[in-house]
Amino acid sequence: MIDVAEEGGEFRRSIDLAGTSRFRRIAGVGPVYEVTAIVGDRIRACLIDSDEAFDYPLADAENDPLA
Repeated sequence: MIDVAEEGGEFRRSIDLAGTSRFRRIAGVGPVYEVTAIVGDRIRACLIDSDEAFDYPLADAENDPLA
């Protein structure tokens, strides 16, 4: 089981609020969002299409593909 956790960690993409990595797509098929803040183990983000703000787990955001 330890090997599986290590493999999953390789797919995480760190979030740089100053670069383009702050733009992500929820689960690869969902809407595009912009990360506006990182607060502990959560992010504050805004949907590009609707300007709706939301909180989201940091681990999930790191696994979401870049938009």
